[in-house]
Amino acid sequence: MKINEAKECIKELYLNTQCVTALISERGIGKTSAYKQCTDELGIGYINLYAAALEGPDFMGLPDKDKKHGITIYLAPQFLPTKQAIEMELYPPKGILVLEEINRVSSDTVSVLYPLLLEKKINGHDIAPGWAIGVTMNPDTMNYLVNSLDDAMIDRFISIEVNAEIDDYITYSLKNNPNDEVLAYLNACPDMLLIVKKAADSTALSKYPTPRGWTKVQELLNNCNLEDKLMKELIAGIVGAQAAVAFYSFRKNKNLKIPSTTSLLENYPDVRDEITYLISNKHMDILNYVIKKVIAGYSLCDNHLISIDMFLSDLPEELQVLFFKYLALNSEHVDELMEKLTVFEQISDKILELVSTE
Repeated sequence: MKINEAKECIKELYLNTQCVTALISERGIGKTSAYKQCTDELGIGYINLYAAALEGPDFMGLPDKDKKHGITIYLAPQFLPTKQAIEMELYPPKGILVLEEINRVSSDTVSVLYPLLLEKKINGHDIAPGWAIGVTMNPDTMNYLVNSLDDAMIDRFISIEVNAEIDDYITYSLKNNPNDEVLAYLNACPDMLLIVKKAADSTALSKYPTPRGWTKVQELLNNCNLEDKLMKELIAGIVGAQAAVAFYSFRKNKNLKIPSTTSLLENYPDVRDEITYLISNKHMDILNYVIKKVIAGYSLCDNHLISIDMFLSDLPEELQVLFFKYLALNSEHVDELMEKLTVFEQISDKILELVSTE
């Protein structure tokens, strides 16, 4: 499942059920970010706990004496969104509590978590009714030091397996300080977004590319000023030597200028020569990425609409169709944009033909 599809499921389940969701994926794909984005989009609270760093008694709470009744009571831990915590305004009334890497938790602690995951109760304390619980896990393979969860625990989850998808990653990156060179490379070589290493190849220092790693590479290239030799070594330390060499080879062989999103949308004639150069030299992978940049950054203002129309008019028909396909998948203003772009009417039959064959 794609990250965006997983987010859609999480939000729907939060709004309509009491289910515990479990995001399962290889490292660095964005499980934690997906939960955080869901809570932001729903306008609710978010608590993130690394469950393996806690023990059973941490969840059970601190014992105290009730001298009046001659019994021992337990004080609810502050890190849980219990009814008491909500009343004290420590947390908002609604939210999602995420227990990270649940299958790294010790077996003793797992047994303590059963009632929390099943009934949202623990040791006499109730989680506030507006709060749901989610967990994250890496797959149970030899690449990860994880504990196998028994069927009784797994039955408490709705498991959602998430895959690394290049379109999802580029869409996310374009909203978060993107680096054109990295994203153009990944668009051209999507298999390099994530490489799952074989257990036999693993060493303490072995590195392979992940979406999280490429995000760090973008941050490095955008913010650090180092000579190429040092930068290349740092990038190798993030995504591995093989990926770093491949990326630098791409940069060397495709030393092309990619127009900024602002220039594309605010004043397309200024960068038209750069686009027509890419078209005439058949740099389809770069143009594919440029289309995604435009869709991620546009608004319905006149400047943007005029620039998009001019940009689309320059593209060959197959890329015009691709633009509207991406638009349908990634924009909430599809109908408005289609009405205002003259190119759409010219190729609408082609788009209908494409839709009818899929």
